[in-house]
Amino acid sequence: MLVTTETRGDVAVLTINRDEKRNAISVALARELAGAVRAAGENHRAILLTGAGSVFSAGADLSEDKVGGSFFAEFNELTRALRRSPAPVVAFINGPAIGAGLMLSMACDIRVLGPAASFRIPVGDMAIGVDAWTVETLADLVGGSLARAMLLTGMTLSREVAVGCGYGLAGEGLDDAVELAALAASKAPLTLQCIKKQFAPDLHSEDERDAAVRAAFASDDLVESTRARAEGRPPRFTGR
Repeated sequence: MLVTTETRGDVAVLTINRDEKRNAISVALARELAGAVRAAGENHRAILLTGAGSVFSAGADLSEDKVGGSFFAEFNELTRALRRSPAPVVAFINGPAIGAGLMLSMACDIRVLGPAASFRIPVGDMAIGVDAWTVETLADLVGGSLARAMLLTGMTLSREVAVGCGYGLAGEGLDDAVELAALAASKAPLTLQCIKKQFAPDLHSEDERDAAVRAAFASDDLVESTRARAEGRPPRFTGR
């Protein structure tokens, strides 16, 4: 299996299990991971994504002949699966995230950066095109100046700078990320789904986003939150 799934309470922990290839993303891995993300989103309140070993992901598997065509189609489906997932997705960046590995982390909702985390997107060395989502999202997450420097020079973004610019939160180990994912899992599911849709207007129409707002306001969970506050207890959300 290229992806392993472990359940920790309401959190599905998905691990890219290709350590011998530095967790490089092949067509098969992209397809399998997208399926695991969809399944986890249907059965868990939150998802945690990480890599086996010491590297989050070294990027696209350049040993494959399909890197130029079908790889990017499959990888695009993977990033969309992460962004469309009804469950919040937390990434634990256990080591370097390079190229498509960086883009994979960008598609997650929250990033927890381990001590060995670093980021690089050397597209200029690979002579490949860069889509608008990658440029705009990177600029949004690290700032326009850093995004330009990373894309135009291939420079490495250190963990310290990444935390400082807001790309992710500092963490010492996987348990820190699991704790954060569990916290997200305890929140009202319809509200989280609404928030995710608002952060991805390119994937959801205005009508869909408005409907998500209305669904949250009309939910049983809103009644439960009011009751829980009155009774001085934590709410028990059902997603209805």
